[in-house]
Amino acid sequence: MFSLRSGVALLALLLLSHSVQAQLSMPVDWSMLADPEAQQFEDPYRDLTQSQFESLMALARLQIALNGELAEGERTDSRERASEISQNLRAQGLDPEWILAQRELVAERRQRAALSTNPKLDGESVELTGYLLVASDMEDGETVAYLLPNRGVCMHLPPPVPNRLVRLDIDKLPEPLGPCIPAAVRGRLSANESTATVPVFDDTAHLWSSWRMDVSEAITSGTLSPDDNEP
Repeated sequence: MFSLRSGVALLALLLLSHSVQAQLSMPVDWSMLADPEAQQFEDPYRDLTQSQFESLMALARLQIALNGELAEGERTDSRERASEISQNLRAQGLDPEWILAQRELVAERRQRAALSTNPKLDGESVELTGYLLVASDMEDGETVAYLLPNRGVCMHLPPPVPNRLVRLDIDKLPEPLGPCIPAAVRGRLSANESTATVPVFDDTAHLWSSWRMDVSEAITSGTLSPDDNEP
């Protein structure tokens, strides 16, 4: 017969099982860190060719000049040049005036896409592989650690966008260490913005991150140990 005591025991077992499962680290890749909804927006600049983009920027500069003070001859030349560029773009199926009017809106949407984090990963235990950067913040001297999706920062390239850069809260750095060395980390993610300015070879990099991770394990060689909660 099913007793009250056995029912309580079964419920406790189910709750314990659920708790253990909830603590398992989930492998994720970098594309999962961004808020997927923020990535979906109309961007008329996205599919422009380099020539079309340069023509639009030239048109924008001419429009700014025409709104200022120009000598009559310069104004006539600028107006003719702007008309020529506009007609050429329209012949390619573009609406240059409309596209230029979207600049501020597109800039706002791009910033949101670069900053917004995936709400489904906030507070979750995850495993992530990338490249470890350890340096001293040039403003306060604090040692900071970041996991990056690639070695770009160490090759004089711009840092990744904030929601694809993870600042690590780590008690003990793994060995061996090196500049942008391959690494794997395990820990709990939280959506938490932070910045640091660090030296990179003979330059500096301003790192802006939308994520932090409370690291439980990090390696720069070998593989992560089995999850403690795996059966």
